[in-house]
Amino acid sequence: MNKLAFVIPYYKIDFFEETLQSLENQTNKKFNIYIGNDKSPNDPADIISRYAHLNITYKAFDSNLGTKDLEGQWIRCIDLSKNEEWICILGDDDCPKENFVEEFYNILPTVDEKGINVIKAAITSIDSHSNLRGADLLHPEYETSINTFWRDRNNQTHTSISENIFRRSCYEKIGFRGFPLAWGTPLVAWMDYTEGGLIYGMNNTQMCVRSSEINLTRVNSFRDQKDVGEAMVYEIVFSDYYDKFNDAQRLFLLKKYHAVLHYYKLKNKLPSSIFYLYGKYGGVKAKLFYILREIKWKFEK
Repeated sequence: MNKLAFVIPYYKIDFFEETLQSLENQTNKKFNIYIGNDKSPNDPADIISRYAHLNITYKAFDSNLGTKDLEGQWIRCIDLSKNEEWICILGDDDCPKENFVEEFYNILPTVDEKGINVIKAAITSIDSHSNLRGADLLHPEYETSINTFWRDRNNQTHTSISENIFRRSCYEKIGFRGFPLAWGTPLVAWMDYTEGGLIYGMNNTQMCVRSSEINLTRVNSFRDQKDVGEAMVYEIVFSDYYDKFNDAQRLFLLKKYHAVLHYYKLKNKLPSSIFYLYGKYGGVKAKLFYILREIKWKFEK
């Protein structure tokens, strides 16, 4: 029985065949593929037919969902899958290295023994010509999802969706949080699925994650939704994972949240005021920082 499902929420055809070819090139073929067409103007059926020998299930949806609810598109694509224990949501322009599946099965006994629910592969960034954009991004072999989040907020790592493999049982129990554009979904989902616990870093293979003008244009086109998602990340952390951080870390994250609210003109949704929390985490010095920051922002207008 195949334990791994590649779920591909399809919309862009530009690099789609490269994605399927990367699955064709896998040294271990013990996986199933599920493709959900988000009513793309570009029919991928001809491309898919060339890979019919792979275990592919394809569904063309009647409506476009991804532009207004990307998580919803991911969910209905996952719903196409069957009972594989593990799921990888694979971008329609991303490409796992040829030993990706082989390494997954190699580390699976260790992951099962330790009760780990999320696996994170090393990332290779590629451009629109599939050229490398820099050194591979590696992960600690064992790292808590809390520390992964902390490093992400400090620009010490990067998180997308394709490099991650997660247990179906955790997804079915918890699901996703409803982020606009799915901005923040991976970071928060991995904390939810692990309860702040361990993620396994799979560094003997890589997921090639594409950064192209197509992707950058899409993000910039939905800036308002991205801003709301950014605020939601901090609201969830302060409400659900408050006890996983020390006061210095809480103050750092609060400053980030405060800045998001100011620059994106959003309202604080935490039960306590920002000023109160500054004092709680940093005392008088932090309160003074808050006051001076607010004064500075007023003069910037």
